[in-house]
Amino acid sequence: MARSWTPQCAPVRECLDDLGAQLDGDAALRRFAARTPGPRGWIARPGALADEVMGLGRAHLMEIAIEEVAMLLPDPVMGRLIDGLRVAGGVACDDLLVACGTVLGGRLACHARAAAGGARASSPAARALAYPRLAAAWSTPVDATSRQQQVIIAVARDGGRVAPLLCLIDDRDSGPVLRDGFFLPDMVPGRLDREVLAPMAAAGMRAGPSGAADALERVSTALHAALSAGGRIPSEAHQSVITRMRRLYAACGGSCTDPSAGSGPHVG
Repeated sequence: MARSWTPQCAPVRECLDDLGAQLDGDAALRRFAARTPGPRGWIARPGALADEVMGLGRAHLMEIAIEEVAMLLPDPVMGRLIDGLRVAGGVACDDLLVACGTVLGGRLACHARAAAGGARASSPAARALAYPRLAAAWSTPVDATSRQQQVIIAVARDGGRVAPLLCLIDDRDSGPVLRDGFFLPDMVPGRLDREVLAPMAAAGMRAGPSGAADALERVSTALHAALSAGGRIPSEAHQSVITRMRRLYAACGGSCTDPSAGSGPHVG
């Protein structure tokens, strides 16, 4: 089916092509981690680092690389790297600075935005990171027995792909509380349909379309309630999900629109 060019096989071919590209991207990220020169090399050759990160191609891979670099560098050294990117200049450095202005937090994000000097990202993947947009959302009814609900939010990414955020929420008398949540790798909408929504429906957890802005508001409220009560988000052990969710809400919360409502993946 993947090799067939008949119209009937086009959705399957798109999903398989996207899955193959994801596997290639994951391998590229492992190569980046294996051959990176480390902090001294990054400071000495910031342009080479920018080429490597931008060369990963997909927004979620760039996001992971930026997060890993920032974890390895103390804030003052990360600040020096940002200055080095500004001095080195060039499209890749500008794109990395713009992406860092969103992915990094606090003063470092402000530093990166100032170093970018108002530049707009030229890479579609960097633009997707820098200017996130909600694409669609789905939610299940609250289960009468467990009083739990699943919410899926699709964040628009480059190449028509989306970054799915999957959340499990406890519906308590005091309000929604996040039990867990995590982002899946960027994927074409057809894969979200086949790999997430359809299996959920088959298991009796049919998720219907919901307003993306309202879904994000509910998830943000649930996250705040969980953290205020001293709760843990299990997926935080292997993904910076709390930071990413807060970053998404800061960019899209409140006044965010749902430009693709009704046009996203759908389980029939």
